[in-house]
Amino acid sequence: MKRLVLFICTILCANVLSAQLPIGSGFYYEDIMYEVTSENEVSVYHPRSYYYGGDCPSSIEIPSVAIYHMEIPGQGTFHEEYSVTSIRDSAFCDCSSLTSVSIPNSVTSIGDQAFAHCSSLTSVTIPNSVTSIGNSVFWDCSSLISVTIPNSVTSISPGAFSDCSSLTSVTIPNSVTSIGVYAFSYCSSLTSITIPNSVTTIEESAFRSCSSLTSVTLGNSITSIQCATFANCSSLTSITIPNSVTEIASREWIPGAFEGCSSLTSVTFGESLAEIGERAFATASFLQNITCLGTNPPILYNNSFPYPNIATVTVPCGSLEAYSAPTSYWNMLFTDRIEEDCSSIEQAEAESISFFPNPTKSEITFSQAIEKVEVIDLIGKTILTFTNAKTINIESLPAGAYYLRLTNEEKTSMQKVIKQ
Repeated sequence: MKRLVLFICTILCANVLSAQLPIGSGFYYEDIMYEVTSENEVSVYHPRSYYYGGDCPSSIEIPSVAIYHMEIPGQGTFHEEYSVTSIRDSAFCDCSSLTSVSIPNSVTSIGDQAFAHCSSLTSVTIPNSVTSIGNSVFWDCSSLISVTIPNSVTSISPGAFSDCSSLTSVTIPNSVTSIGVYAFSYCSSLTSITIPNSVTTIEESAFRSCSSLTSVTLGNSITSIQCATFANCSSLTSITIPNSVTEIASREWIPGAFEGCSSLTSVTFGESLAEIGERAFATASFLQNITCLGTNPPILYNNSFPYPNIATVTVPCGSLEAYSAPTSYWNMLFTDRIEEDCSSIEQAEAESISFFPNPTKSEITFSQAIEKVEVIDLIGKTILTFTNAKTINIESLPAGAYYLRLTNEEKTSMQKVIKQ
């Protein structure tokens, strides 16, 4: 009896045949069509109903394994299992009835426009297995409320979340190093965004026309702000440019980085900023206060700040003369509105440090030994440094005014000296 059962089982197993499909061929499994991409992998192609002209289901759960199973009379049963590793370009594009989708951990990439124009899609979970998100993936998903991008993603491609008009919050992980052009443009309900320190590049128009955006925190690794990055963010009232940024770019026929930010009232530029491009703040008509942390004035154009409403330009202590130079656009645009800020300089000790003589032709003697003395010219450049000194010699310097930055026990004070 045991031999008979074993014989029958052997016959049945022999009739279950491998169904290794050619690469590029397709099959259906649980109402989803798949395309074979390798010997054991497939990509999601389309929902079955959508492929035949019907409506998409309201909810889709993509399995991690797709099974090709077919019984052919006289030949046996064909059975093959494939890992679902990707969602191909435009797989669910225009599925207007789709409200939710579940993506398995087996998926590593999502193709271009995969969920574009899914106007009813409210939620999507992107698993940590996904490392690549294509262009315009969630373009015009007007009902999408929030998105969490997993730590596995290193870049946000162009147009990825453009026109997601209901999107109110986005979490960008520290793994992301670049944000593509138009990535979050026209997300009119997005109120705040935090760019992590890992991001080094934000491309043109990335947050263009995010009209509800009121808060922006920029990471300290960004080196430039491109054209129209925050153009027409009409609710943005204040922004601080980190010290890592060296350029606010401009390009002919493209709006400036902050053009159209009609509610912007104050902006702070980091100390490394070297250039503010043409029309960078065009139509920012309520901008009143500019703070520059750099002692060297950034290059400015006559139309970088076209509106005359700016009340004050605050510059670092000791750099007033550089910003007020007769040939500087800073002076031309903001005559008599540039002022130094020396309020943050902490006094070295309760009793002031005295020195003499002042004016001097050569030596300066302090009332006590100073851990570090820096001689700074009027444009903010450190030209001489002395350590653990009670007397210093500045005879080599040209006649004129200088600042002495005195540091003792991590406390600092600034003193002005005249060299004869």
